[in-house]
This record gives sequence, C-alpha cells and structure tokens, in this order.
Amino acid sequence: MVEEHVILSERPEDQLKAVEWAREQKKKILNDKSRHIADALMEKMTPLILQKHS
Repeated sequence: MVEEHVILSERPEDQLKAVEWAREQKKKILNDKSRHIADALMEKMTPLILQKHS
C-alpha cells in the first residue's frame, strides 16, 4: 500500500490548492459511488424490463 504524506504549508495559496484537490477527490468518489449504484440498479431492473417485453 502506498502512503501519501501531505505537508501542510503556511502559504494560503498552497492551502487553497489542497482544498481544491480534496474537493476534486470527493467529487470523484461521489461520481464512482453514483455510477456503482446506477450499475447495480440497472442489473436488478434489466431482467424485469426484459420479462415484461417478452
């Protein structure tokens, strides 16, 4: 496992970059979660949709 070490800087611009990076990571995680939920739903719904049409 790779460990990431973050050095917090006293400079506001560096802190801002860190906050922006964290927001991007959060967005990615939420997107992945949403995609996973959507995929799981599709998997569950597809057999039901196919049964109704056949």
